[in-house]
Amino acid sequence: MIEEFESRCPSGNIIHDESRGEVICAETGEVLAEHVVDYQPEWRVFDSLARERVGAPMTEKVHDRGLHSVIDQRSQQGRKLERLNRRIRASGKMRRLVRALRLMNSVIGSLNLPNATELREEAGNIIRKLHAAGLIKKKNMRAMVAASIVIATRNLNTPVEQAEIARRCMVTFQDLWNAEMKIRRDSDSVIRVKPLDPRRYVESMAGKLKLSRHTTMLAWRIITIAKRDGLTSGKGPKGVAAASLYIASILLDERKTQKEVSKKVDVSEVTIRNRYRDLIDNLLIVVNI
Repeated sequence: MIEEFESRCPSGNIIHDESRGEVICAETGEVLAEHVVDYQPEWRVFDSLARERVGAPMTEKVHDRGLHSVIDQRSQQGRKLERLNRRIRASGKMRRLVRALRLMNSVIGSLNLPNATELREEAGNIIRKLHAAGLIKKKNMRAMVAASIVIATRNLNTPVEQAEIARRCMVTFQDLWNAEMKIRRDSDSVIRVKPLDPRRYVESMAGKLKLSRHTTMLAWRIITIAKRDGLTSGKGPKGVAAASLYIASILLDERKTQKEVSKKVDVSEVTIRNRYRDLIDNLLIVVNI
């Protein structure tokens, strides 16, 4: 571009002012061209050590990771182009991924969680991998989305009721369970499934049972020791948390019946008894009198 203006500059010393979009002769100060379009990449940060491109960052929340054109729809032609653009972006097999991600975003948004953005990225990444592996079908799409959200909450240690996720995805608890088992079995270890820490439930359960801070901290300590000894492996986190609070309430004389604990924290009495027996039989608890 600079070469075409050299004949008009006596010294041949031409400056291209990118900020103003002008081409200037350095000797005479004459503006040889203005409103010149800069075809180089734009940057938000002008530090040469840490340059950052303009525009929104890539995201797993949408099927094209956010790399799409935004068309002005104020004119009729713009609206037609936008409709055509949407059809091109989500054609064929991609439509199923679009529907799955749209449902995921809607469900997580309705849960009103503090880390909703991070949760959307994690769940979107899981759904994208399931779609690439061919595990999301027309019949099981809602169940797979529900299972992906459940796995994402576990990976991010976010305690959310599975029944609530199933209800918002309009699937049964059995469908959710089957989908999660299918992911564990058929994803070839592509999907990372992290077990939820039972201690994440202790605070909320203690609040429902109106237990003191000392009892809550003792339950936390019991779970920590149980995790260290491998007693929580393969056990439901809510059951372990409920049983630990039940034990702590007995030890600190804030007695709660198993029926009361079960009703308040939504864990069956059978589960509480089983987890209670696991902890009592395998932990050495010393009581100073």
